[in-house]
Parts: sequence; C-alpha cells; structure tokens
Amino acid sequence: MNDGTKTWLRNAYKEFYFRSSESIEFPEDIGSREFGYIPFGGGMVRHLSFKSRGEALAEILKQSPSSVYCSNARYEFPARPIEEKGWLGAELIFDIDATDIPTPCKKGHDLWYCEKCHASGKLPRPPKCTKCGGPPAEFHGTCETCLDAAKDHTTRVVGFLTGDFGVDPEAIKVYFSGNRGYHLHIFDKRFDVLDQAARGEIADYMRGASLPLSQTIASTLRRRPPSGPQGAGWTRRITGYVDERRQDYGGTLQKLVSEAVSSQRAMVDSSVTTDIHRVFRLAGTLHGDTGMSKARVKSFAKFDPQEDPVVLSARPVKVKVDFHPHFRLKHKDFGPYKSETVEIPTFAAVSILTRGLGEVA
Repeated sequence: MNDGTKTWLRNAYKEFYFRSSESIEFPEDIGSREFGYIPFGGGMVRHLSFKSRGEALAEILKQSPSSVYCSNARYEFPARPIEEKGWLGAELIFDIDATDIPTPCKKGHDLWYCEKCHASGKLPRPPKCTKCGGPPAEFHGTCETCLDAAKDHTTRVVGFLTGDFGVDPEAIKVYFSGNRGYHLHIFDKRFDVLDQAARGEIADYMRGASLPLSQTIASTLRRRPPSGPQGAGWTRRITGYVDERRQDYGGTLQKLVSEAVSSQRAMVDSSVTTDIHRVFRLAGTLHGDTGMSKARVKSFAKFDPQEDPVVLSARPVKVKVDFHPHFRLKHKDFGPYKSETVEIPTFAAVSILTRGLGEVA
C-alpha cells in the first residue's frame, strides 16, 4: 500500500468518524478498559486507557485508524502490561465467522491469487503460483449463502444462551462484525468471573464438541421407544430431533444423531471466547478490511449484511485494481477486476484497497 492510498483511506475513515461519531458505542466503565488501534500500514498499538468517551473519541478522530479495539475485560490498571493490569473480570463474547462454517458456496468465491502476476485459481492454495512461480495468497469472499449461514449460527448461539444457560435476551447484544460474521456481547455478571477453561467449556458445548460419540448416543436411543424431547440441553435437542424424523428416516440411527448435532451446533470461534484479555472491535467503528461498520443487529429478519453496515460515502474514486473477484454491496455488483483501472464508489473502493489489492489511481 503506497502513501497516497494510506492517506486517502485515512481521510475516508476520518470523514465517517466526524460525521457519525454518535454511532460509536463505548462501555459505561470506560476507565477500566484497554483500548487499541491499527493505523493504516502499521502494527497494533495497545495498552491505551481513556477517562471518558470524549477523550477516547478525540483520539479516534485524531488517528482515524484502520481498526479500533476495546477490551471485553475490566482492569485496575488498563494501560499497564498484561501481567500488571489487575484483571477484574470480562464479559463473555462470541465470534461467528462465515469462514468457519462449511458451505458449498466457498468453492466459488474462496480463491488463491498470485501477488506478483495476479493469476488465480480454486483452493487449496499451491505452494507457488502455477503461472509465474510467485507467492500465492488466499482470498475469502462472501455471498448471501454463507452470510445467511453465519446469521443462522448466530441465532443458534442466542438459543443456547437463552434456552440452556438462562440468559435474559436483553443481556445479549448482537453485532455484525463488519466483515463475514457476527459478534455477541453477553452482559450477564454470572459469566464475568469465568476463567479461560470455563469459557472454553461453554464454547465446546455450543459447538457440540463435548458430547459423547454419536454411536454411544444412538445406542442409548435404541433402548427406548420414540417419546419426543426429553431431558434438558443437548439431550432434549437430540431426542426431539431424532424422534421427529426417526420413523421415516432412511439412514442409520447413528447418522440421524450426527445430523441432529450438526444441524443445531453453533460454530463459534473458541479462541475468541476463551481469551480473557482480548481487545475486540469497538461497536460502531469501521472494519479494517472492508470499511463496513460493526453494526448493532436489532432484528435478524430486517438486517441486511450487504446493505446496512455499508456506511461510507458513494463518492466515486478511480482505483488501479490488481485483482479482486466479484462482490456485491448496497445491491450493486462490482468486479471481477484484474490489472485494470476502474471508477467505483468510495464504499466499494475501500473494500479493495484495505486488502492491498489495488491503489488509488
């Protein structure tokens, strides 16, 4: 990324923050949080602390960085190194990313491309470009299919939280991540004091990773007649699913149990949930790879991840694009592009430039 592109991106982000600073959601106990940011073309700056919303906002406007982060943890001394911060607890968080959910559409929009000659092909990525021998990189795109899958898995997490863990729906805040998935922030003090191991158990539970083997569950189910949902938690989920379909199912009972688990598990990123010192993208700020907002989702039925988080202007800009597959934003189609100069709206240009796949012409 050249200096001209960095300056252009920074100005585009700065314009948004000046215009829409009220959309940024700061925690109430801001003085106990660690903040961080990534400048365009630079590395992570961490261990920052602010006394008020105004002080934090002033720094965001001054830096207009690629990404802004805030810890889900509260600290006694948030600006000190990790081992000296004095951990006071952390909200439970979940990250659901379309990349982690197996969907057939990935064969069409997940590619490798050569950073030298811009050749491309289907994954898996070869050790070197098949055309010029240059270094290949991976591109993970999105479409309605995988975005819908991410939305579905997010609703499953909400179902686990409210149905299995007794969390008040009002204590769950759901956000579009600004890229390919969703973030959930859980404001229930029962979880705040949990360590990494306990949070890992919750993530494993939602992923169905802590269940007995499907063969073992099937063996237990064979010894009783179908009688509908029984027990609680996963037991109730599996027995209800199996008994509803068992009579007319053409496969084995073990296969039906596996289907019951895979159709109801939530593919959360365990590494995010277990990290009690993580700095998480600040709600209402822009994603560093797409320029879209980490936007609050109040209604899944009404939320459009290719429309609602697109908050940058439509002002046209000329971009020299090295490589970028087809993508869709605000009901408009863009690309595919390869070694060409195009004039496109700012919100679309940012999605190309932040990934290092082009420069401002």
